[in-house]
Amino acid sequence: MKRNNFREFFSVPLIQLLIIVSFLPLWFLYGVSYLFTFLIYRVFRYRVQVVRQNLHNAFPEKSTRERRVIERRFYRHFSDVMMEVLKLKTMSPAQLKRRCEYTPESVALLNRYYNQGKSVIIALGHTCNWEWAGASYPLYNKHQIITAYRPLRNKVFDRYTLKMRQRTGNILASMKNLAREMIRNKGQTIATALIADQTPTQNNAYWVTFLNQETPFYKGTEILSKKFDTPVFWGSVKRVARGRYRIVLEHLTDNPREFEHEGSLTQLHASFLERDIKNQPEAWLWSHRRWKHRKP
Repeated sequence: MKRNNFREFFSVPLIQLLIIVSFLPLWFLYGVSYLFTFLIYRVFRYRVQVVRQNLHNAFPEKSTRERRVIERRFYRHFSDVMMEVLKLKTMSPAQLKRRCEYTPESVALLNRYYNQGKSVIIALGHTCNWEWAGASYPLYNKHQIITAYRPLRNKVFDRYTLKMRQRTGNILASMKNLAREMIRNKGQTIATALIADQTPTQNNAYWVTFLNQETPFYKGTEILSKKFDTPVFWGSVKRVARGRYRIVLEHLTDNPREFEHEGSLTQLHASFLERDIKNQPEAWLWSHRRWKHRKP
């Protein structure tokens, strides 16, 4: 049996177990989260050196003690998010809407664009609970939303994740097929959501100054907004309490083509992400190998 087939074969019973566990109440899953935090942080030391180096590079002005506090809080938050994503499979739309709220001002702003027949692009980062933020969008806003995603190598888990993300009405499109999906829906008023802080290859990136470092960002948000002449928003996800989030949509531009210098629009939304990270540093995905490439 090939290695991938072997993994997929054993993924089926694991997914069935995860579905059963997802029916447990959130208060119970948060109890499990304490144990999960201890295991990944204290026992298995999951990517501790990656997290530590990322924090050191991003916040050189902070003391070692201050960075260790952020580190510990990150692992607690990361564990909570894992439990929340697990719960997303079976939680009701009403429960999701209560726990992940778009501000009334954001809803009114987006609906004004919808009523004018204008599609939009929303960029956001891996802050707080980005999965809940994407899943709750159709529960508040009128735009049909297309969400970009990176397919998983494990096909069984990929199908499981897609179904989970589509429960509330999202259209999922791989990064490779996103432009094609936008063209196919060009006659409709749509919102396209892109996670803007994943790590691209060196040659497929705009390099911007981000958290004190030269950092590659995907070109997708900038290229697609200019190609389709689409207004761009930043989605700021804030954690207001355990298991409760607030999303604020901030207008970046109505005319992305006015950003004539390549990478300047990307630098703008990267600055909004940097602000959000500094406001809640424990809520970003520090275990991600964000700076594994160096600027050519």
